[in-house]
Amino acid sequence: MICTRIITVLIFILCIPTKIYSQTAEKLFEENLSKFSLVLQPSLLKGYEVGAGYEGNSPSISFNKDFSAQFGFFYNFYQKNNFNFKAGVIVKTFNPTFNIKISNEDLNAGYDYSEYLSGFEIANQFIFSQTVKTEYFIPINNNLNFAVGLGMSLDIRTGGGGDDELSAVVFDYSKQKERIFFNVNSTEQQVTGSLDVSLGVNYKTNIGLFQVEFFNNSQLLSYPKTGVYEFYLDNNQTKTGVYTIKGNYNGLALIFTPRKGWLKRN
Repeated sequence: MICTRIITVLIFILCIPTKIYSQTAEKLFEENLSKFSLVLQPSLLKGYEVGAGYEGNSPSISFNKDFSAQFGFFYNFYQKNNFNFKAGVIVKTFNPTFNIKISNEDLNAGYDYSEYLSGFEIANQFIFSQTVKTEYFIPINNNLNFAVGLGMSLDIRTGGGGDDELSAVVFDYSKQKERIFFNVNSTEQQVTGSLDVSLGVNYKTNIGLFQVEFFNNSQLLSYPKTGVYEFYLDNNQTKTGVYTIKGNYNGLALIFTPRKGWLKRN
């Protein structure tokens, strides 16, 4: 309800007419706007798979929808009628986390560790996403446009790729010693590709163009991180599963394109 009211207010404000008239992408950029746009897009990292029949059972793992801070710039290099073509770099945080679910019976360590078995960080790195995108502007009035976008990105991660390993340790009170009860091995792709789809609105003001859009960014061809996890149970049994981190994002992009000559002194 609150979000609906906010969106209604924003649409009302955006529909207030001004003295600036421009409808097509071609006119917007050729007559008034700078070629550079600044981007801020808070997002949620999503898209995980845990081996069939494992997630939700005990013992098992589950992944969280982690926040990703993202920022960067676009260069609007070509416009034709209502089409805008742009390229740029978006920097993204990539820090997927997971939770471990294991019953006291399976762990059998003489203590209930359940509240401490969450938020394990399986990666903590940045992604440099080199993006090329096409937008189509649909005029609503002299200052307001719908914006539909489609783009592709080359995503380069700072983690370096390759394999890594993470283990979880508890103190076993019955045996009075520490023991490893969980281990996860990962294989990481340093370079992947992604597809970006967006839908939003932009509004022309005296200082520049403001654009707000919802977007979905999905990996193509290969996923950034896959691996195998294994539980070492107290009865000398093991349980093994597989997982995939798809590295997809849902988010809200805030884009500002200043007027021409914005760096010049008055």
